[in-house]
Amino acid sequence: MDFEPVSIDSARAALDELPEGMAALLANEYWEKVRRAPLATDRALTGRAMAWLGTLPDEVHPRATVARYARIVNALAAAWGDAFAREKYFDHLLNDRRRGRRGFPVDVERELSALCRYASGLSP
Repeated sequence: MDFEPVSIDSARAALDELPEGMAALLANEYWEKVRRAPLATDRALTGRAMAWLGTLPDEVHPRATVARYARIVNALAAAWGDAFAREKYFDHLLNDRRRGRRGFPVDVERELSALCRYASGLSP
């Protein structure tokens, strides 16, 4: 195997460059095309979600998640009664398969993990 000698600066520059075609994917226009239009329930809790939150023990109440991600709380409330849907949604939330994403803030991730553990102890 042959190696080409390069400087540290040129190696760094090569790592900073996006692969061909990636700049277009990361442009705002791309996300506007592939994301769904925002819904009212993305920012406010549904009645179902508020009722569901009232059933949770205090130690797993997702306060930070409610404050920052009402749409996730709404989706959890909708899936909660179906063990398969609930498990699938937790898998989607906690095992992000998309590259280049920052993930949830630490407090939200802890709350979602605690809810997931709590849910795993529920009967189907």
